[in-house]
Amino acid sequence: MKGGIIRKTVALSSEQHLHQVSSSCSLPFLSILEKCSVLKDVKKIHAHAVTCGLSHFAYITSRILARYADTGEMDDAYELFDSITSPTIFNWNTIIRGFSKTTEAERGLLVFIKMRRSAIEPNMHAFPFVVKSCGAILSLFQVHAQVFLFGFNLDVYVTSSLIRRYSNLGEVELAHKVFDECTMRNVVCWTSLISGYCSRGLFDRARQVFDEMPAKTDASWSAMVSGYVQNKRYEEAIELFLELKVSLSVNLNRSLLVSVLRACSALGVFEEGRWIHSFIDGKGLDYGLELGTALVDFYAKCGFIELAMKVFDKIQGKDVTAWSAMIVGLAMNGHSRFAIQIFSEMLRRKLKPNAITFIGLLTACNHGGLVDEGTTYFKVMDLVYGIPPSIEHYGCMVDLLSRAGKTKEAEQMVLSMPVEPDGAIWGSLLHGCFVHGDNELAERVGSHIIKVEPEHYGRYVGLANAYAAMGRWEGVAKVRRVMKERGVIATAGWSLVEVNGTAHRFMANDMSHPMLHEIYEILSDLTSDMILNL
Repeated sequence: MKGGIIRKTVALSSEQHLHQVSSSCSLPFLSILEKCSVLKDVKKIHAHAVTCGLSHFAYITSRILARYADTGEMDDAYELFDSITSPTIFNWNTIIRGFSKTTEAERGLLVFIKMRRSAIEPNMHAFPFVVKSCGAILSLFQVHAQVFLFGFNLDVYVTSSLIRRYSNLGEVELAHKVFDECTMRNVVCWTSLISGYCSRGLFDRARQVFDEMPAKTDASWSAMVSGYVQNKRYEEAIELFLELKVSLSVNLNRSLLVSVLRACSALGVFEEGRWIHSFIDGKGLDYGLELGTALVDFYAKCGFIELAMKVFDKIQGKDVTAWSAMIVGLAMNGHSRFAIQIFSEMLRRKLKPNAITFIGLLTACNHGGLVDEGTTYFKVMDLVYGIPPSIEHYGCMVDLLSRAGKTKEAEQMVLSMPVEPDGAIWGSLLHGCFVHGDNELAERVGSHIIKVEPEHYGRYVGLANAYAAMGRWEGVAKVRRVMKERGVIATAGWSLVEVNGTAHRFMANDMSHPMLHEIYEILSDLTSDMILNL
């Protein structure tokens, strides 16, 4: 039943004089109530219940309380709860559950404390929500003790909630201890532990738990893959996904596909991302916002901006994240003016830009050399939209000004930053000085940057180049001497090649690849062929 129909039903109920309804009419009344998802409709039903005397029935009040909690209107829910003379355990659980789903989750813990002081014993349905309400490890310890006190330490739902909460609070070893003590484990137990280890960067432990799962589900595969992706272990994420494709043991859910697309975007692994797109179309799935946006980002980062635009046009009800992904994609592919046009269209649709939107706009201005436009966007993001510039926004502006030869303005911006500028920002300024011949500033910036990043090889090279451009060879010699003293060496560059959807990383004289012997054998044959053809 749609919201408009519900409102008509409520109005019709009013016209039929609901105040004359007796307790025998409570069933149709409850039927109407269950279909209310809009707060004002719930309030109307509540008002009618009071008017016609139905609020005296405990089960009616309980259902109204539940609807308030479901809509997230916890102030009204708590006011109604507080008016109940003798709340049932269902009422207590409802109010705790409601708070646990809000940003005020710890109020649910306070309700639990009040319940215990009222000598009401909790049941197993209460504890998962009480556990979720714990915002600090100390309160979780206390609730865990209550779980033991009432004998619910072997209940799988209570246990899974404890594992998840300990993991979320960073106590993954305690989560594993609870896991080991659990005799019956559901998928939430396993996936919570996997996610907990991933969040702490303990991938070997996470993978061990994953491999030990007796029956993996789409949720467990998704947890492991997303754990890799969130920690930028993209190659391992794709390798694991390829294992899943071979086994075809579970359905590929949206969360999993989004994670793999992000890995493909980061590495530029086109074929695997393209396979996912074909899979989505083959299954007749709706892109949706998250999956559609991930596809836009993937195609844009792989350089296929036309395909990104096609997907973007098919996304229904695009939000600011989707628009921002398209703007960033156009910007990074050099379509500066088009990115600005898309931004203008977004504003016409009454969508408010976010910080990512402005990173895209400033990147577009940077690539297009649009200094005036970039300066304007940098100002309005804070003055008009209330978005304070982050270090990424400052980085875009410093790079834009430096590339345009406005090195003095760029330096002033760096010095006025409210946060400490990183090496990349100083590097942009140094590069601008070098390109535009501002050798004096280059020397000053270069001397500072090797203090900020004393182990970064490229920063020393930039400073040495500045000295060389000024003919100051003693400066070049000094930089080389400092590099030697500090043991600074060039970081080996690497190449990435995609073969059958798998990304392979290579460096000069690389001896780490598992197919090392086969690779060098073929390389030797190719070298011999080239020598013979000279």
